[in-house]
Amino acid sequence: MPHKPIEWCQLLHPGPKRAFTTDEMARAGSDSPSPTLLASAAINFAAIAFVVLQLAPASQTARLSAALVALAVLGSAAARWLWWRPWARPLLQAQLGVTATVVLMVLGISWRVPDRADREAIALALILGVSLLVTALWFLVVWRANQIEARLREQAEREKAIEMARRLAAAQMEPHFLFNTLASVQHWVQTKDDRAAALLAALTGYLRATLPMFNRPMVAAKEELAAVERYLQVMQARMGTRLVWRCDVDEALQGLQLPPGVLLTLVENAVVHGLEPQLGGGELVLRGRAQGAIAHIEVIDNGPGPHPAIQEGVGLTNIRARLALACGTKASLTLGPAPDGGFRAELQLPLKMDKS
Repeated sequence: MPHKPIEWCQLLHPGPKRAFTTDEMARAGSDSPSPTLLASAAINFAAIAFVVLQLAPASQTARLSAALVALAVLGSAAARWLWWRPWARPLLQAQLGVTATVVLMVLGISWRVPDRADREAIALALILGVSLLVTALWFLVVWRANQIEARLREQAEREKAIEMARRLAAAQMEPHFLFNTLASVQHWVQTKDDRAAALLAALTGYLRATLPMFNRPMVAAKEELAAVERYLQVMQARMGTRLVWRCDVDEALQGLQLPPGVLLTLVENAVVHGLEPQLGGGELVLRGRAQGAIAHIEVIDNGPGPHPAIQEGVGLTNIRARLALACGTKASLTLGPAPDGGFRAELQLPLKMDKS
């Protein structure tokens, strides 16, 4: 295994080499230091100050205490500055600035202390303090840079997973729906049935509404609802009076962002598994309401209802996974019997999506 060479520039110019962009800092480094981190820093500085004061002459405790307070203020300012610039160049600038300030502080105190032994003790104590502070700044920058890098990697993996789920959902456009619809169009054209033109127009509208929709990770609810209405128009052209449907969604939900195909999959399941197999068809209702910061969307059909032994298919499993990727535990999908019989799928998700 080849040995890695020593990076001599890191000895003179320590810290992470790569400077984070403004966008990267906004996505992964916009948080302030946590109270736990601040408390830990304060406790450690207090312990170091205690040790430094023990090394100093008793007669110089007041001067050294004032110097330590100044050092604490200087270190806090440098740490806060580096928190938003965790890479090599700002770290070197901060370390040089802190060191130069402490050197001037040592010279100023030594000039006012006549005893040589006292001067040496004070100088030693402050040199120890600044050495620990410079090292602490290095650890802070390295830890902060690793934190941001980890968050960026996590976001990249999450975005990759969302993209894969989106592509899977696009590939899962119900093939039987398309094949059966095209077969109906072909049959009606051959038999000169007047319904062929309306069905073909509805199918064209459906494809125009859905195909571009899957090219984005998130879509507005109004676009998804337009695709749902196109789908229901196609199915109504095929089923005739056997299918009755209505959409009742609050205007406040029109701009709601959600993964593409979520509502469409729920409506397809309701029609294919709940209504189409019934001789007399049935009714489908899509309702959406905003309650506080949560959107509640229901897809209800008056079909036979859930079978006790039924298992969720790929479509529903994919919906759950994509909702979890998009907004974590804030979104949920509940399946079960409708209050008046039939089947109900209830979707709950935040009105404002938080992807971080």
